[in-house]
Amino acid sequence: MKIKRISIKLLGTILPIMIISMILLTVISAKSSEKIINEQIGNRMVAELSSSDGKMGEYLDSVSNMATTIARIVETGYRDISMDEYLAMLTAIIQDNDIVLGSGLWFAPNTYDPGETYVGPYVYKDTNSIEITYDYSNAEYDYLNQEYYLMTVDATSAKFTDPYYDAVSGMIMSTCAMPMRVNGQFVGCVTVDIEISTITKIVDEIAVGQTGKAFLLSGSGIYLAGVDSEKIMAEANILDESNQALVAAANTILSTEYGDTKSLVDGTVKNLYYCTLDTGWKLVIAMNTSELSGPIKQLTAQLVIVATIAIIIAGAIVLMQILSMSKSLKNVTAFSSSLAEGDFTIDSLAVRTADEIGQMGISLNKMYASNKDVICEIKNHAADVKDSALKLNDSAKVLKEDFANIQGFMTEVNEAMLTTSAATEEVNASTEEVLANTSMLAGETDSSLKMAAEIRDRASDVGNNCRKAYDSAISLANEFEKKLEECMENAKVVDNIEILAQAISGIAEQINLLSLNASIEAARAGEAGRGFAVVATEIGNLAVSTSESVQQIQDTIQEVQGAFKSLSDEASGLVSFLQDTVAPDYSSFVGVAKQYGDDAEAIETSSNKLAKMADTIKHIMQEVTDAIQSIAEATQDTTELSTKILIAVDDVSDSVEEISTMSGAQDEISGNLNTVVSKFKL
Repeated sequence: MKIKRISIKLLGTILPIMIISMILLTVISAKSSEKIINEQIGNRMVAELSSSDGKMGEYLDSVSNMATTIARIVETGYRDISMDEYLAMLTAIIQDNDIVLGSGLWFAPNTYDPGETYVGPYVYKDTNSIEITYDYSNAEYDYLNQEYYLMTVDATSAKFTDPYYDAVSGMIMSTCAMPMRVNGQFVGCVTVDIEISTITKIVDEIAVGQTGKAFLLSGSGIYLAGVDSEKIMAEANILDESNQALVAAANTILSTEYGDTKSLVDGTVKNLYYCTLDTGWKLVIAMNTSELSGPIKQLTAQLVIVATIAIIIAGAIVLMQILSMSKSLKNVTAFSSSLAEGDFTIDSLAVRTADEIGQMGISLNKMYASNKDVICEIKNHAADVKDSALKLNDSAKVLKEDFANIQGFMTEVNEAMLTTSAATEEVNASTEEVLANTSMLAGETDSSLKMAAEIRDRASDVGNNCRKAYDSAISLANEFEKKLEECMENAKVVDNIEILAQAISGIAEQINLLSLNASIEAARAGEAGRGFAVVATEIGNLAVSTSESVQQIQDTIQEVQGAFKSLSDEASGLVSFLQDTVAPDYSSFVGVAKQYGDDAEAIETSSNKLAKMADTIKHIMQEVTDAIQSIAEATQDTTELSTKILIAVDDVSDSVEEISTMSGAQDEISGNLNTVVSKFKL
């Protein structure tokens, strides 16, 4: 269905676009805001995790440094310092540190005491006293297969075991183990046992927003802090939870260093932000997703309200503008309809705006004034046009008869001139053919002259080049022979190198003999001469290697001498070839080039005579051709002129006939014009 009202069409086009644009703007703003808010929350969570990680890291670093210090002290003097001194040191360290529950020295089998497999004294706090025990230095406990010992065998720094709940003390404990190495060899480890209540307290105190709480997991997923004490005492593992969504999130947390994920926890969807401590434990902050999405929902609602108000206001403004435009268009339409009906008695349009519609009204007013003036002029002069057409028609008939007579006379003149022109053209064609043949002969003689000159020049160039080549060949042969003699003199240096190689070979034999004698003397010296024997053996090997190198040098010298002999023979043959073959050939070429130049001069003389004769004939024939051509051109000009006159007469006759026809049509048009103009109201 076609819509006739432009206001409805514009509203139907603009409003949907505005609504869709505002909806898209609202959605994009909401998404962008959600992204920004999530990034800010994520940054805050990362900052909180980093802060907590830093606090716990300071606590754990102090323990790690303590274990490292003990290990360094023990590994530097465990063979010289008594065990009692080490135990006194451990006792003092435990007394001065509230977080340390105990410390032990666990030596590798037969390291501290070659006769003992297990040497592992342990110092620990017992109520208000410090106790020392060797109860763990036996095969029954077998500390060699305990976690803290095995994890240090290949380690280079302190390692923490997963925390565990001690039912006797009611505390969560962890062990920091540091390997002891002497000259890169593992000799045992030092352990420092700590209770991590300080760490669990830090975790329990973490709070973000209204619902953000933290909990701590071991590297294997055991709850350490931030959850019910029952789970901690039972050493519950997050991977054993019945909530599969939480288990899936836990797998993500345990398999990556840091990040965030979502999960359903206690019937509530939570965002989980996590990081990994240096010990491998996982610190996790859980916050209700609804708390995170609340600001986003509030912002989205505000954006929807603002967009709705903007659409209403914009729609009202657009409607007002459309109604104003529609009114102006109605006035223009009524004015155009009156003009279409031929009514020029109406008033001009009243233009009140400067927009496109106002410009259109101004243009219509101009068209109205211009057309009214034109129609008035046509009406006033229509009768005069009719009278002029009648007179023109009579004159055209008289002219037509006169031009018909002229056309007959010019036709007869033209036929006579065509006959004369044809005869002249036949004579001219014959003369031009003779002249063309003469020109060809002259051209051939000119070509012969040029070819003779080129042959003479080339013969001269060939002679000069051959003479230069002959001189160059002789000079090259002499110079090459001289350089060959110099090269053969230089080749004698190879003989000197051979003499030096023989001398080096003799020295190598003497060094080899000296090495053999030194080895014998070192063997006699026994253990004291072992180092000297190694040196003597190396010298012997060097002497053998030197002999082999000298042999290779001598072989190479023989090959070089053979190559110089071959070079000398080949060069001698080349010199003979230049002197005996190339030079005589170049001399022969010089004589041939001279004969070639003499022949070219003879050809040039004959060609000059022939060229002079061809020029004389060509000059005579050119004069005859010019005379005939002048006659032909005059005849042709006369023929063409008469033809042009005849054509012009035909054209004028046709024009007169057309004028006669047009004058009759003009009479009819002037009558129709009067009828049409009478329809306009002026």
